Amino acid sequence: MTRRPIYILLLWAAIILLSGCSSHLMLSKGIQKLNNDSLFNNAHIGFILQDDAGKTLVAHNASKLFIPASNTKLFTTYAVLRTWPDSLPGWFVHHTPDTLYLKPNGDPTFLHPTFSQQKVFQQILHTKKIVVVEKASATAFTRLGFGWSWNSYQEWYMPERSGMPIYGNVVKFEQINGGIRVTPGYFQSRLKVNSIPQGKKMSISRAMDSNEFTANPAAASASVRPFTQKEDADLNYRLLADTLSKLNKQIQFVENQNRGDSFWKPYYTYKTTEVLTPMMHQSDNFMAEQLLLIAGSKLVGKLADRLAIAALQKDDFSNFPQSFVWVDGSGLSRNNNFSPQVLTALLYKMRQSFGWETIRQILQKDESTATDYYKGYENHIWSKTGTLGGNSTTLSGYLLSKKGKRYFFSFLVNNHHQNQVSIRRAVEKYLVNIIENY
Repeated sequence: MTRRPIYILLLWAAIILLSGCSSHLMLSKGIQKLNNDSLFNNAHIGFILQDDAGKTLVAHNASKLFIPASNTKLFTTYAVLRTWPDSLPGWFVHHTPDTLYLKPNGDPTFLHPTFSQQKVFQQILHTKKIVVVEKASATAFTRLGFGWSWNSYQEWYMPERSGMPIYGNVVKFEQINGGIRVTPGYFQSRLKVNSIPQGKKMSISRAMDSNEFTANPAAASASVRPFTQKEDADLNYRLLADTLSKLNKQIQFVENQNRGDSFWKPYYTYKTTEVLTPMMHQSDNFMAEQLLLIAGSKLVGKLADRLAIAALQKDDFSNFPQSFVWVDGSGLSRNNNFSPQVLTALLYKMRQSFGWETIRQILQKDESTATDYYKGYENHIWSKTGTLGGNSTTLSGYLLSKKGKRYFFSFLVNNHHQNQVSIRRAVEKYLVNIIENY
């Protein structure tokens, strides 16, 4: 009488085990099918799916290194949450009875059109005190990131980095009443306009090493260009002075005095998640780079991207499955190299360190680069996309299946030389199958 229930239990255990093995086999076959599809001809595919406990369920080239593109921003997000979990110290401040001292700390929100709250600027504008801005030291980072493509110097998605960003470090050009309005207005005199017929769109080009802009008629509009600090390292400070002078406000600038921490108090400009969320949703390279610099101010005591990365790799990521190469905040560099295993290890660490609600908010896809995909499954996937150079398409994040199971995943495709939409649709089909059936 006692053996029969034992046999039944063993039978059910065997059925469950075989069912699990069958599920994993089907998913593995699905990856192999993608790998053999002509769409992925000569491409490199890496994939890993792990359960909520971090156990690997399916892996394909999961330990191989890939160019992650904007999946790199997941590491930047970790760095920022690790160093400034509540609010970002975009500036430092010191008050005396007659003087307001300010020192920039890489704040990407300063006079950025996306961020309406401008506490520092309003304080500068309305204080009765003398305002002295001490320039940030820029010796620990460069204008452009390591491994960035030089011929993208004038693309809207690659603004230069700086100790005191302003206006997102870009210039905007608008066709208004037959003319062109330039913001910031400082650059209006640096614009040459070739004849643009009424109703015709315009494209703005910039000289490589200077802020000389040219407007030409074009079939497609290109009206946002980064400005360069190469010809003038103090350009951002001149832009602030110019903006304030138009409002009848004067300001003084002094070189970095290397004052100690006892002099400065942090000035928190925004909640951390209020900046990380639009950075991730819009895959904003400029914000990512500046945020990594701000993380450096805590990790190594200065605005320093590479030193911040080195500190994190030594202290936080030393037990990751493989060594990996991380060189910038945005993923613009082709020198970044991560494996799918490394990315899911990061996702697991983020969930454990910062909590599911925080991570879900930051990765939610509303108004993000993934809004055209996973229709009807918005509450089942939270992820970060990545695209670089037309041949790197990546997606990493969290899945919640309709059976209530949580998964970590990373899907990296390199060297495909195919239409990005086709690649993303194929990945979408595979991941939706997991959501529906596993």
